[in-house]
Amino acid sequence: MKITAFDITPLKIGRAILQIRTDKGITGVAELSRRSGAFEAYLESTVKPLLIGEDPRKIDRHWETLYLGDEEQITKLPPHVVGVIDIALWDILGKDAGMPCHALMGGAARLDIPLYWSVGLGWIKTPDQMLDDVMDGWEQGYKAFKIRMDWRSYRQDSNPAKDLQMFKLVRDFLPNNIYLGFDANNGYSVPTAIQQGRAFEDYGRIDHFEEPLPQYDLPGLRQVADALDVAVSTGEQDWDRWRFRDVIQLGNPDILQPDILGASGPSEILKIYTLATTHNKPIMPHSPSAGINSIASIHCYSSIKNAIRPHEFSTEFAPPLDDIAELYGEHVIPHNGTITLTDKPGLGIDLNEAALAKYAE
Repeated sequence: MKITAFDITPLKIGRAILQIRTDKGITGVAELSRRSGAFEAYLESTVKPLLIGEDPRKIDRHWETLYLGDEEQITKLPPHVVGVIDIALWDILGKDAGMPCHALMGGAARLDIPLYWSVGLGWIKTPDQMLDDVMDGWEQGYKAFKIRMDWRSYRQDSNPAKDLQMFKLVRDFLPNNIYLGFDANNGYSVPTAIQQGRAFEDYGRIDHFEEPLPQYDLPGLRQVADALDVAVSTGEQDWDRWRFRDVIQLGNPDILQPDILGASGPSEILKIYTLATTHNKPIMPHSPSAGINSIASIHCYSSIKNAIRPHEFSTEFAPPLDDIAELYGEHVIPHNGTITLTDKPGLGIDLNEAALAKYAE
């Protein structure tokens, strides 16, 4: 089998679909969050010359060439570019084998994957507005939640008192046995993060405290993790197994949260998962938006036996779920807070060509 073409279809609903075509008529699919001139430039200048005419099933070799380079290819592509290509190649591999990706990844430890309802923009919301968003997820049947402040490191320690008030209001609404995480999105300094984490612990159940510090501050992360009882998590902005090795050794968070694109695709995510399980670190993936890439993340996650925490899910910054279902099939949409993987080959995506033409720009 040989790769013959790469096609990108920009969509009116704010995403673009990549299709990698082969001479056997098998096509692999992946998503771009939006039409990206940078991605298309990398595709034309580097990816096509390297991969057209190659066997798409040699996934690890292609990942190494694109991400690390070789004696002929010195350009190392960004993780999110490699990640998109890698997702589509895994889809081809599964379709060629007639097996779902989770089976090729070692087999699913479970097919029903619980999700947590992730809602953000806390920095511009009132506590009551955040509660309304959580209640929306509750009414849809979700049994796990995370509220995000979306502060970012350049707004450090902006309003921890309001953040705490927001957490208390949501915690009071949810039954105590319902999962609730808090995401500072890099928003605190070390002392504020420790004070805030202790306040969460004193008030009531908190299940994880995410990205309390700027992503680059691994020594500070260790200080926070060592000081608190709540599980401290990080990883959505980290990019490969070597970076995660450093995160573990220097920051020692309790939970790792790689993103399927940010960490360079399924091939690398699986290696990061092996690293995590070797160090007895629970995994809780980022990759929240409904669609192809989220399904790819869930395939990977399902193959890890101790992956018992819920996977992130959000409808923010994403097309309407009805449009997603029309494009890819109803089975990619959660029901009562759960995604159920199928035994369809590859990623199990049923790309609706009529819907693709309807939404194409």
